[in-house]
Amino acid sequence: MTNVQKVFVYGASGHGKVVADILLARKDSRLEGFVDDRVELQSTSVLGLPVLGNGRWLQQQAERTRIAVALGVGDNCARQRLAEKCLSWGVEIVTIVHPAATVSESARLGFGTVVMAQAVINPAAVTGNGVIVNTGAVVEHDVEIGEFAHVSPNAAMGGTSRLGKFSHLGIGAVVIQRVSIGAHTIIGAGAVVTRDIPDGVVAFGVPAQIHRTLVTS
Repeated sequence: MTNVQKVFVYGASGHGKVVADILLARKDSRLEGFVDDRVELQSTSVLGLPVLGNGRWLQQQAERTRIAVALGVGDNCARQRLAEKCLSWGVEIVTIVHPAATVSESARLGFGTVVMAQAVINPAAVTGNGVIVNTGAVVEHDVEIGEFAHVSPNAAMGGTSRLGKFSHLGIGAVVIQRVSIGAHTIIGAGAVVTRDIPDGVVAFGVPAQIHRTLVTS
């Protein structure tokens, strides 16, 4: 965030609160508040921080000074659309890691990735852009996580496993080592994934079984 003068969290709902809390924990003095497109949130406050405006307001700010946003939207596809919009306005998208998280020096995080408290990302793991590694999640060595995917709280990915882009690994789910999950796939809470799962499906259970196919664009 070289020369960035102001930082905003785009999205003031539940996920945005957690993202803002990371910046507060990091004592980032450039944090100004939230941006949110919902009319009812304008001029309110969340976590003691003001909701300053909507996307158009942010675009105007970007025309005046160098600013950055942390992505505060939990929905994977919506988060990608938001990132593309911000980049088109010349807004930088920050990668943030909670001070109580552990990230190996050899891990690589894509821009816009957010790593929550107590999460662990081990050596040579790689995340794409816009990834969420949520509270207490474990991403083991050599794992690959595709762009705008979400590893939910207390989920665990064994060594060299894969999670495809836009996929969601549910709360407390486990992916054993060397297993791959496709893109745009949802793995239910508490599932144990013991074999490869393809693109665009919903799978859950112990062991995880495919229960339906998703319509993806």
